[in-house]
Amino acid sequence: MVEIKNVAVLGASGNLGQVVVAALLKAGFVVTAVVRPESKANTSPDVTVKTSSYSDTAALTSAFQDQHAVVEAFNPAAAGHQRAIVEAAVAAGVSHLITPEFGADSFNPYLDEVLLYEPKLEAQRQLDDVLARTKATLSWTAVNIGVWFDWAIEQGIFWVDKRTKTITRFGSGNQKYCMSRLAMTGDAVVAVLKQPHLFHNRPAYFASHTVSTNELIGIIKEELGGQEWKVVDVPLSGFADEARKLWEQDTRDGVQDRLHTRAYAMLGTVSMFDENNRYGADFGTKLEPGWDEGEAALRRRLKELLS
Repeated sequence: MVEIKNVAVLGASGNLGQVVVAALLKAGFVVTAVVRPESKANTSPDVTVKTSSYSDTAALTSAFQDQHAVVEAFNPAAAGHQRAIVEAAVAAGVSHLITPEFGADSFNPYLDEVLLYEPKLEAQRQLDDVLARTKATLSWTAVNIGVWFDWAIEQGIFWVDKRTKTITRFGSGNQKYCMSRLAMTGDAVVAVLKQPHLFHNRPAYFASHTVSTNELIGIIKEELGGQEWKVVDVPLSGFADEARKLWEQDTRDGVQDRLHTRAYAMLGTVSMFDENNRYGADFGTKLEPGWDEGEAALRRRLKELLS
């Protein structure tokens, strides 16, 4: 297998792309950012910048020349261009592809019920189709990382809200889920690209912690006992049906920016807190060895984030 040294990153200027690029540079990789013509490159001076539309196979093939790996760190909506990206990677002789997962277990058999994941599922289908048709040797890894709890808390979109000192408990609060530091995503990508043979053509699972909301409540009350935290209970009965109706209405209305809709947020909640883990939010039993950071680290990080 080819040793990976040169890595092209799609979406290098985004929240995910920035931490991936930083981790790759720190680990000694040579990084090229492939940016769309309408985008502005916001990268380190150590990064080479090339321009290509994600739908332009010829331009992407040129941008991928001499690259050993490609990392798809872009907004999930861009996953619809997977066919062109994979065809370009094959034509350019790229060895390894990190697919646009970076969240829930997108290989869960029921995830198609959570409509917001359709772009990622379609990207998987397009990848399989191109590789089967071309019989290419391009290998791939899907990095599943769970929710970025530190980033989400800072953005005010986590179920622990430091501004209002409120914890929202969906359902029983006993449902476990996997969550990670945003920066850990970069570490996971580095781990895969340093030893791609260990992650050949399969999903790989990384998470800082596997925890329930009730466990978070206990930790916060213990670590931040001097603060007045309130728990708000939200029942899940009928929640999924309402979310899907809102999604269907958005479809009829021609909504393009799904990411900031109420339906998107509600469907994400459904995937995280299903009482039977139907959508695989808890993939703790699948974690790569040695990646859980432990309760002490969680306590310390929550105290830092919420103080």
